[in-house]
Amino acid sequence: MSSDKNRLKQCTVVLTRGCNLRCDFCFEKEAGYRAHDQLSLDEAKRIVDLCGDANVKYVFLTGGEPLTYPHLLDVLKYIKDEYPAITPTIATNGVLLEDMGLCQSLIDCGLRYLDISMKGADASEWKRATGYDGYAKQLRAIRNLASTELEFTCSMVVTEENVTRVCEAVRAAHDNGARQFSFTFFIDNIESKTKDMDYLKEHDPFALIESFVSQIDRLNAITDDWWVEYSFPLCAYTERQLKLLEGRLAGPCQIHLQNAITVDTTMKLLPCDMYASANLGRLGDDFSTYEELDNWMDGHEYQSAVEEMRKYPSEKCSSCAFLDQCYGGCPVLWKNYSFEALMSFKASVDSDS
Repeated sequence: MSSDKNRLKQCTVVLTRGCNLRCDFCFEKEAGYRAHDQLSLDEAKRIVDLCGDANVKYVFLTGGEPLTYPHLLDVLKYIKDEYPAITPTIATNGVLLEDMGLCQSLIDCGLRYLDISMKGADASEWKRATGYDGYAKQLRAIRNLASTELEFTCSMVVTEENVTRVCEAVRAAHDNGARQFSFTFFIDNIESKTKDMDYLKEHDPFALIESFVSQIDRLNAITDDWWVEYSFPLCAYTERQLKLLEGRLAGPCQIHLQNAITVDTTMKLLPCDMYASANLGRLGDDFSTYEELDNWMDGHEYQSAVEEMRKYPSEKCSSCAFLDQCYGGCPVLWKNYSFEALMSFKASVDSDS
């Protein structure tokens, strides 16, 4: 029995599958947008209790859209009152934060960090990507947040459709008070009919990376406080691109580091929130206390499932100089193409250059 109280740093809690947007790049589309698919307040508190017992430092409240969860303020207040050492954070599209009263209520109930997901550079791009024109509302939300002492980040999923206008989106948010920015290259979580080289020809990751990197000077002129979240393996970047991104690439995910857990609306453990249909065990059935969870995570069933996801996409990864920095990239990345296909496509792109 390890009973390592420093094992877990973070717990992501999927409060609800309901959402007020329908983003075309959402990795949770397969989970549906069922508003009734949500944790009860008692279930949410039970997860928080587990986190407190585990000495978790951060509880990341997400969805769906967590601001639509009816018990959100109660959960935040419970963390504040019962587990003040835990830092509660929220990931949101921010539309509802145009209400300054809601912003203040979140802060009063103990919220200490927030991530607001940008959807586009203007109203038309916002509506195309989400099915809803929330551009002006999100900018008002950013102004509201900037008027408080709450730390927040503006994040953006970089896609083929929006990559050329990243700087315009950042400029608008920055002009309204945002100071920190993070970017995630789109990872297709939907099973595609086309695979490998055919898929890569339709969705060129190297073109996406280069289009983003080509804007770095413009981006730096707006803000120096930005980074790129974990996705592609580092061998997908050129030496020039890695030099330009030096110090700005986030480290590997919780699947590789095994330092965090995700609990969904049915109390299931997920590898991460991109694996909505996975089941690594259930709170209340397979474990109830942290000691039981700790033992469960060391067990054969859990470890076998996680090790399958943590497999390197290629044998070449084991001898790669970047191994400890990328572990072969996000496991979800290989859903529609293999490492061999990616390298073959890269060679074909290089030969055409």
